[in-house]
Amino acid sequence: MFPEDIVNRMLAKYASCTAYEDSGFVENYLEGEERAHCFYLKFRTWYKRPYQFRFEYIAREFLDAPWHEHLVGCDGVTAFSKDQQDGVKIQSSLKYAIAEANTPSRNSITQITQHFPDLDLLPIAWLDRHKDLMLIGKEFANDIECYCIASSVKNPHDKIIWVSCEDYSLRRIKTYTKVSFKISNEMLDLARKVALKEVDTAAIPASQRPEKRNYIETNYEEVHFDNDLIDAFFERPTE
Repeated sequence: MFPEDIVNRMLAKYASCTAYEDSGFVENYLEGEERAHCFYLKFRTWYKRPYQFRFEYIAREFLDAPWHEHLVGCDGVTAFSKDQQDGVKIQSSLKYAIAEANTPSRNSITQITQHFPDLDLLPIAWLDRHKDLMLIGKEFANDIECYCIASSVKNPHDKIIWVSCEDYSLRRIKTYTKVSFKISNEMLDLARKVALKEVDTAAIPASQRPEKRNYIETNYEEVHFDNDLIDAFFERPTE
């Protein structure tokens, strides 16, 4: 099977569903570093056609940091968001609410919602944005056998997706961006100081430090299509 065939079946699966829910986690880490000290996020998603949506996530910046709770959703008419600092906010649109939460959620909120055409989250089609599709083979992701497919978004094969061989649901997404010498090591120094590790990379000239990649890996542990979701679940939260 060609990778284009697998992707088309995946997109058709999401486009045809009447309801969707998932749960999973996101890790954001530097190449070659321990994941135990990376940014970590847990999320849950619910969607009911045509415009009911709910995305909950909790995130922490490092291992011993406090968790922060966030919510983005739409009751079918009115979009809203909620976090610990600002409370409940009524948003101009669900698209705007998701865009506002994109950075703190490390793109996890758009990785899955781009597969729902009714939410209109991407101005161009998936296959127009993802080039050079390549089928790597079959691998397990979160205990599910998957097709592993690489594609180019900004850099050659900088995005890899794992698509279930059974129902063509998305089970893992991994992307990377290149980080400059100076920024990557400053981030590393700060993270290690916060983690109370004594590390000194300042003595190494920036020109001699290896280039690093910053990875974002999104894992979908539970995925369900077409369950009966009641309308009350999507109601706006109180202050």
